[in-house]
Amino acid sequence: MRRVISGIAGLAAAALVLASSTVHAQTVDEIVAKHIAARGGMDKLKAIQTLKITRTVATGIGNNVRVIIYKKRPGFYRGEQGPAQPAGAPLTPRGVNADDAWDIAQGGKVTLRPDALEAETRDLDADFDGLLVDWKAKGHTVTLAGKEALTGGDAFKLQVKTKNGIERTIYLDTTTYLDRRHTGYLTLPNGRRDVVIDFANWQDVNGVKFPFDITEDRTGGQAPVQSLVVYTEKIEANVPMDDAMFATPKMGG
Repeated sequence: MRRVISGIAGLAAAALVLASSTVHAQTVDEIVAKHIAARGGMDKLKAIQTLKITRTVATGIGNNVRVIIYKKRPGFYRGEQGPAQPAGAPLTPRGVNADDAWDIAQGGKVTLRPDALEAETRDLDADFDGLLVDWKAKGHTVTLAGKEALTGGDAFKLQVKTKNGIERTIYLDTTTYLDRRHTGYLTLPNGRRDVVIDFANWQDVNGVKFPFDITEDRTGGQAPVQSLVVYTEKIEANVPMDDAMFATPKMGG
């Protein structure tokens, strides 16, 4: 009789544990809320109106790239890049404004990105706070696909589909709730590439955490595998920026 009672008690205890774990399973909203809190909180995020990010990108083939990124709410973006050496070498810009996503092609010709590529650029480059912040208001879909073991610990696996249909998988550390990895694709001049982007060395800027170390591996397509290491030298918040710096240059240069 004692064995029967003991067995029943054990089953009951197991059921309680299972029920408890089910009740306390975290939802997407709860995980994203903790992610925002880990970044510094919504108020501090929204207090930043502009960002200037200065980086050096090591390409692994000896030609490091200097990158300066300017962002301004609600969706302005300007990226300038060029050779890191010699110091002061001219940088080539590209940008996003309310009307266009534009590039400067070889020879100084201004080109506008086609609709699909413009949508991808707006969703990824011009996003100010990150895909998860205000994801419902942005029209994105976010689903929780469980947890995954990454080097250094487990991560929540969040599958994101943006309003424009761009797909990203975001891995948030289960302890810090900060981004560990993003996977998806990028459309580049030499075709679509699969990307794995890892984030580390989070530092405070105006009370908001940003990753200062980023690695990116690009695979697929006809191009060779490319590995990039991004060193962030400085992130400056609320630098004055005129809308004109994001404007589409006059066609022809």
